[in-house]
Amino acid sequence: MSRERIALCTKDEVESWYQPPADTIASKHRARYLAKCQALRAVCLGEASLSVAAREMNLCRKRLRSMVDRAPKLALDGQPFGYRVCVPWGSYYREDSANDGEMPVHPEPHAMAAMLAAQPQIKEWVHGFNTPLPTGRMPRKFRDLHSRVVKELKAKDLHDYYPLNQPDKGRRALLRYIRNRRIETAPMPNSVFGDSFGDGSAPSKLADIFRGEIFDRGELDGHRIDIPGELQVPGPNGGSVTRAVTALWWIPDVETESRAIVSWTLRVGRNYNNQDVTQTMAGSLEKWTPRDLIIPDLHYAPGAGMPSALPGPLGFSRPLMVALDNHKGHHSPKVEDAFCRAHDGILTLGRPHQPRSRPVVEQLNSRTEKGAFRLLPGGFEPATKLGEDKVRVSEFSPKDHPMQLHLLEELIDVIVANYNATPHPALGDLSPLQFLQQRANRDICLYQPSDAALCAADMNTIIVPLKVVGSKKSGTLPHVNYAYVRYRSPELDSRWELVGQTLLARVNRHDLRSLVLYRTATQPLGAVRASAPWDKTRHDETTRNLIHQWSKQEGGLSLKGVECAVTAYVTFLRANARTSQQAVDQLAYIQQQHPKLPSTATRHSLMSTPMRAPTRGWMSMDDMRDS
Repeated sequence: MSRERIALCTKDEVESWYQPPADTIASKHRARYLAKCQALRAVCLGEASLSVAAREMNLCRKRLRSMVDRAPKLALDGQPFGYRVCVPWGSYYREDSANDGEMPVHPEPHAMAAMLAAQPQIKEWVHGFNTPLPTGRMPRKFRDLHSRVVKELKAKDLHDYYPLNQPDKGRRALLRYIRNRRIETAPMPNSVFGDSFGDGSAPSKLADIFRGEIFDRGELDGHRIDIPGELQVPGPNGGSVTRAVTALWWIPDVETESRAIVSWTLRVGRNYNNQDVTQTMAGSLEKWTPRDLIIPDLHYAPGAGMPSALPGPLGFSRPLMVALDNHKGHHSPKVEDAFCRAHDGILTLGRPHQPRSRPVVEQLNSRTEKGAFRLLPGGFEPATKLGEDKVRVSEFSPKDHPMQLHLLEELIDVIVANYNATPHPALGDLSPLQFLQQRANRDICLYQPSDAALCAADMNTIIVPLKVVGSKKSGTLPHVNYAYVRYRSPELDSRWELVGQTLLARVNRHDLRSLVLYRTATQPLGAVRASAPWDKTRHDETTRNLIHQWSKQEGGLSLKGVECAVTAYVTFLRANARTSQQAVDQLAYIQQQHPKLPSTATRHSLMSTPMRAPTRGWMSMDDMRDS
């Protein structure tokens, strides 16, 4: 048989070989890579001899022969090498001789593989190295690996063997070996994930698995609105003044495939916290209903709404993965616990200053800012260079149009609902809601929990251990303490056997007036209520912490003798709003939750106070105790 004759493969075998996409090859190597693929196919199918194919494609005949020999053989992943042998930096070695476990002396072909075969410990280090190796300067972790290998060989006194007898101690050879091995062991597209990724490439990151279908991925991020909001503060004498708030924050939750906004939250203050993040996620689990609009000439567009209001399984769907950035509110254990307990899925936290990892929500924030928020009174475009001034966009002054946050929420709800019904150029001129309904007709799997309403309420709760305290000897009834407040109930008054035990408490972070105690995770014990003056008005965890901070300051808020802590807190903020920026921000926050909260009078008029006198007889105070 002539040396030019090679055992040919069948056409089905050649067609089944995996071929790395050409766009994954560097542009300077792409033409040579395609030439190798064409030559390999021609020789394996018998369309050309080895010498003719090598000459026409300007390839090395020996290298082409090695490629033809190796292409049908199985790689470490159980699939034929196929066209992977055509990758420019691939290795093409003869497998006719097995290594006998001896250390190589000279830098001959495959000396690095022989050294690793003789040193199992070093081989384990090298094969376990998974740091990316881009072109250019070698990463630090690779340099650490090479230093570790050299140190191990020196400890075994192998200075006369390869690679210690080389000037670079085998650094380049080790780098080339790792790259070649990664090509050989690259996963095939049909080995695990099939051909669902379209381009034939296997996913390299967890986030790549959750893409392509609706509700596979969601993105959540907080955005500081570019408007200097002014708040109208009632004065103690009946007048009112305007004071600027520190910042306004908009926190949207977006479904990436349809660009639909599934939930959002508006917050005022220096920053937002983990409670605002869980509230945003909980909003995506609640069924949306149109509001009763108060603002004149404000209305929802035809078909406007949120994904949670869609019929069928779409209304109960939620993203399988939620992407966040590295904001401190996102890293809170309370967010993680609530997400794992009530939302389910994967919570992925991105790196700082990398908006490309969350492109959809970042672009949404930019477009919403330019198309809506900056048109509000005081809207401006921030400076882009150091030393420049911001550019005013809005034609209205914020001082002439002080805001009311509950009305601003109403406006944003209309903007978001109308956005979801507006044709989007990235969706083929379909609106996000239309896109969701169109894709829902496909044969896809949507996560459809049957208890979405319960999950929404559970997202705003936390479970904490609380110790029951009390003393039968001193007459202190059994109770629990949480967030600086005592909680008790008539059912707990006689349970002296629980004193000293630790129970679980489910806390609604948006209403701390009551807690639910549990003996175990599934056995409830009963509800307990906060003691006065915390049991009158609904208040959240943030409000209670702020009230406690003001009460600990010298000359601050005093809760002695007040009937409602929240009402006294609002009165205190109004009295200090002229001199304290924190009081202005907190007053805006509490007014957002309670737009119609009454305030107690700061002065008592004797003329308006009814006189009380005995109807008959004398009145004596001799028996009264001095207070």
